[in-house]
Amino acid sequence: MTDKLKSLKFSSAILALVISIPMITIFIFLFIPQTPNWEHIVDTVLFEYIFNTLYIMIAVGILTTLIGFSTAYLVSLYTFSFSKFFDYALILPFAIPTYILAFIYNGMFGITGNVTSWILDLMGKNLYEVPFFDIQSINGAVIVMSLVLYPYVYLVTRTYLSFESSSIIEAAKTFNLNTWQILKKVIIPISRPAIVAGATLAIMEAVSDFGTMDYFGVNTFVTGIFRLWEGMGSIEDASKLASILMTFVFILILLERFQRRNKVYKSSGKDFRPLTKIKLKGWQNNLAFAVCFLPFFFGFLLPFIQLIIWFIGSYEEIIDEGFVNLFLNTIYLGVISATIITTLALILVYNFRMNKNRSSSSFVQIVKLGYSIPGAVVAVGILTFFGVFQNQLQNLFSINILISGTIIAVIFGYLVRFIAISINNFEAGFNRIPQSYDDAAQISGIGQIKTFRKVFIPLIKNSAFASFIVIFIEVVKELPLTMVLRPFDYDTLAIRALELNEQAQTIQSAVPSLCIVLIGMISVILLIRNMKKA
Repeated sequence: MTDKLKSLKFSSAILALVISIPMITIFIFLFIPQTPNWEHIVDTVLFEYIFNTLYIMIAVGILTTLIGFSTAYLVSLYTFSFSKFFDYALILPFAIPTYILAFIYNGMFGITGNVTSWILDLMGKNLYEVPFFDIQSINGAVIVMSLVLYPYVYLVTRTYLSFESSSIIEAAKTFNLNTWQILKKVIIPISRPAIVAGATLAIMEAVSDFGTMDYFGVNTFVTGIFRLWEGMGSIEDASKLASILMTFVFILILLERFQRRNKVYKSSGKDFRPLTKIKLKGWQNNLAFAVCFLPFFFGFLLPFIQLIIWFIGSYEEIIDEGFVNLFLNTIYLGVISATIITTLALILVYNFRMNKNRSSSSFVQIVKLGYSIPGAVVAVGILTFFGVFQNQLQNLFSINILISGTIIAVIFGYLVRFIAISINNFEAGFNRIPQSYDDAAQISGIGQIKTFRKVFIPLIKNSAFASFIVIFIEVVKELPLTMVLRPFDYDTLAIRALELNEQAQTIQSAVPSLCIVLIGMISVILLIRNMKKA
């Protein structure tokens, strides 16, 4: 192994160790003795946290799977009215954070919502005289989150089906199977790994949600962590609660990996032919259109229109010099964090490409676990570790360095939380590059640095761009992690939107919310264009 490869491996090992610190710190709290506060939590609210969290995991998993798979199945195998439009439009709900959709839907369909009031006036009834579904409830939270999170299942399944061969379906037809039987016995089984992978991502996002749960008054692990940390000032009990949630999430990951072991379905390369789409007509065309239109309408179009209406009525009141600073803070954090995370992810994946051994693979797998941990848990782990680290520096060397409550802590939190997304992008990019390219470069003796610059960079630039865009979107939308780790009096658009809603200023909150959605929309459109090039 050359000195340069050794340096690359050493750098990757240090990076993996640093990123895993919050996870290790939180895990240790499982074994710390109970405090009186903790005993009170166990006796009063712990069961509610567990029940609500499990209910949300199951319900969101089912709903996102139904919406994501059905839409992916239709746009991948059939053509119908506006099917080409839905192919990419169904991704757009990804641009709207769950908590913003919660704000909008409560402002429309809540007890005092404008749509609720309009319907009651139209009927000439009072609220207590008609059946009413309270959107500000755990079931409302499930619906809201599913409308935003189904693109995880849709994207993974759609991508998977696009690489399947039409010969599989044609073979199924030789057994005289009808469309429903082919769906049930062929397409669903071969798509199962993709469906479960997408649903798992959606579930992890739902479990980590703070804004929606806090706004709807649903008690979960994440809201409990915030109450213990902010309300009671107990970082120890917050960390213990976070360690239980982290254990829940790790069990979910293990179950997901267990279910897809030895369940890989691949078409033979020589027999591969792209799926031939079937043109739907009549009621089937209308049904397919409705199945795709409804999640797009309720997950993006309706809330986007409502945001614009509220924005027009409130922007003069909200937009000032301070708001411009909020906007710039958000963009600054997004760009800087996406650049750093994309660069470090590239180092890790390139190290694995050059040093294909167990340790290099372990580095990658360790840091990828960070995405499975809710932002609030990551934040608590960082605060706990930095608190201990700062105290030790002060006691041993009389050095007073403040890391908690700085931009460095915020960006480090983003790094722990989102580097897995970037790694996945680069792994997909490098997997498309034949090993023969490495061998040819080695034989020519042009050196590792030149090989990386001249051979690999041009081939993975689309992956790097996709990584940057997705990380940027995630940072702009992130709420709990930013709230905990931000410097004093340093706000972002997401924090301002939450604050305005907590002050019952739903219409005014449309201004920062619409800015977040527009940033997300532009980013998603750029991502779609990049996907077309790939």
